[in-house]
Amino acid sequence: MNILCTQYNLKYKSLDVFVSGCKSPHCKGCCNPETWDFNQGEMYNDKYYKKLIAKIKYFSTLIKNIMIMGGEPLDQNINELEKFILDLKVFKIPIWLFTKYEIKKVPDNIKILCDYIKCGRYDNTQLSEDNIWFGITLASKNQKIYKMENSIWEK
Repeated sequence: MNILCTQYNLKYKSLDVFVSGCKSPHCKGCCNPETWDFNQGEMYNDKYYKKLIAKIKYFSTLIKNIMIMGGEPLDQNINELEKFILDLKVFKIPIWLFTKYEIKKVPDNIKILCDYIKCGRYDNTQLSEDNIWFGITLASKNQKIYKMENSIWEK
C-alpha cells in the first residue's frame, strides 16, 4: 500500500491521509483523479510509520481526527490497510475512512477499527451542499457517514 501524501485540514482539524490507487470504474467528476495510480507515493512501511508518528506527535494539539481517503482505501491490500489503521489506533484519535463502497462491502475487520465510515460514490448528478453528517459536508446526496458501534467518540 502506498501513501500519496498527508495534509492537515484546518476545517475538520484532521490529518488527511491519501492512499494511492483506485480501481475502475472511477467516479465521473472525481475530485482526486491524480490518486488513481497505485504506484504513486511512498510505500507504507516501518520507515514511513516513523515519519508519520513524528508528524502526529509534533502536531498533536491540532489533530482531532485522522481521515483516510484516496484513491480508494478499500482497493488496497486489505491486510496492509488493516495494519495501517491498527498503527494509527495507538494515538487514540478518531479514525475516519472515506470509501466509494457501500457499508455492506466494507470488510468487518476494517469496520471494527474505524470510528466513522463515509460510504457512497461521488455522483455529480446528485450534487448537494446540505448533505451534512457529523459535521462533514458530503458532495452528493447518495453519500452518508456511519458512526461505528465500536466507536468511543461522542456524536
